[in-house]
Formats: sequence, C-alpha cells, structure tokens
Amino acid sequence: MSFFKMLSRRFMAFMSTRNGIDQLSIAILIGSLILQIIGGIVNVNAVIFLSIALYGWALFRIFTPKNAKRAAENDKFVGWWQPMYAKAKQFFLRLKLRKQYKYFKCPQCGVLLRLTRGAGEKDICCPKCQHRFKQKA
Repeated sequence: MSFFKMLSRRFMAFMSTRNGIDQLSIAILIGSLILQIIGGIVNVNAVIFLSIALYGWALFRIFTPKNAKRAAENDKFVGWWQPMYAKAKQFFLRLKLRKQYKYFKCPQCGVLLRLTRGAGEKDICCPKCQHRFKQKA
C-alpha cells in the first residue's frame, strides 16, 4: 500500500467521527477571507487578527467531534440565512428580467406579481387573495 493511500485512509477514519464542513463553516471561512482582504488593504492589524480568529473557529467547527451541538448551530444559521438568500436571489432574478417583465405588488395582500412588458393594460386576478384590479404593463 502506498504512503498516500494509507494517509488518505487514516484521514478518512479520523474525519468519520468529526463534524466536517457545513454551511456555517463555509460562511465563517468566507467572512474571515473578506476580513483578511479588508485588513490587508486598510492595514489594520485588529481586523487581520479577527480574521485569523474566525479561521480558528471554522477549523474548530470542522474538526470537533461534538456533532449534535454543531448541527444545532448550523440549523439555526440556515434558518436565519435561507430567507435572506431567497430574497437576494429573487431580487437579482427580477433585475435580470426587468426588460422582459414589469413587476408589481397586489394592492390588497402585497404578493409580488409580473406582467410581460408591452402587453398593455390587463385585468389581473391575484392568485393569493383573488383580488381583481387593472395594471398597465
């Protein structure tokens, strides 16, 4: 057996009881990378030290064997992050398609609707609250 295969098997055996990389660890690593870049640009040692501390925290999360606590932390983070990510994704999609569609909200319930541009004035029925109104595209 080659040295690298043996090393690979030992590492896999070591990581089998560890938490591994999850969404929170990735977010911490990205945040620490951003802080390190900002700290290097503005030359503030406190920001660089903070980024190194965040790297340490991410490594602790990755290599810790306490799976239940880390999983609970990750679930809490995902519950906080997912709605913000969905709103940002929807915003950039609307931005991309702004020349094809006109976006507007229902005046009664506020749900986001869209019409093809150039369609003229249409009678709209909101799919959520069934409110009928006119909208110009």
